[in-house]
Amino acid sequence: MTDRRQRDKEQTIQDILKASISLFSQKGLHGTSLRDIEKASGVSKGLILHHFETKENLYAAVQDKLNQEYIGWMATRRDASKDLSTAIETAIQGSLSYLRANKEFRRIVLWSYLEGQERTTDLDKRFTASLIEAMQLGQESGLVRDDVTVYVLPFIIRGAIDYWIRKESLLGEIYGETKKETEFSDEKLVDALVKLMLK
Repeated sequence: MTDRRQRDKEQTIQDILKASISLFSQKGLHGTSLRDIEKASGVSKGLILHHFETKENLYAAVQDKLNQEYIGWMATRRDASKDLSTAIETAIQGSLSYLRANKEFRRIVLWSYLEGQERTTDLDKRFTASLIEAMQLGQESGLVRDDVTVYVLPFIIRGAIDYWIRKESLLGEIYGETKKETEFSDEKLVDALVKLMLK
């Protein structure tokens, strides 16, 4: 294959993925048709199927791409020189920042759950295992509270962040926008999660 053909193939795949991310985040797997993707990407349905074979395979490729971007971004924020409590705070703040800035990623995660399309990849397994190992080290060093099983801590953090982003407007409705801005900031959430985890 010539360099130009390879570049064209890669660009075509990226065009398909970009359009699919936008559509899947809006309508989920079942609400998005191949015709929708064809129209949004400018790539024929036949060529889409040539590259991905099925809509389900394309959806899996979208999930993989988004997960790799998230995990890769989180990895860039790690600093081995930091103490564990600072590393935990940085990881929580990083996850919150990324999820807030990447609405399509969050929406596809939720659609995947609602439609029963969740997949566990080796990347997911390694990432979750690394978080659990960090928590274990924290418990062994006496920094992380040990009255909560280490295996649930990463899920508590991620669940709290997801729910916070989706429901934070509720605080403004209850207490008013001024109080929300000063007392219900992202920093307050990060601080609360860190305090819940550390002794």
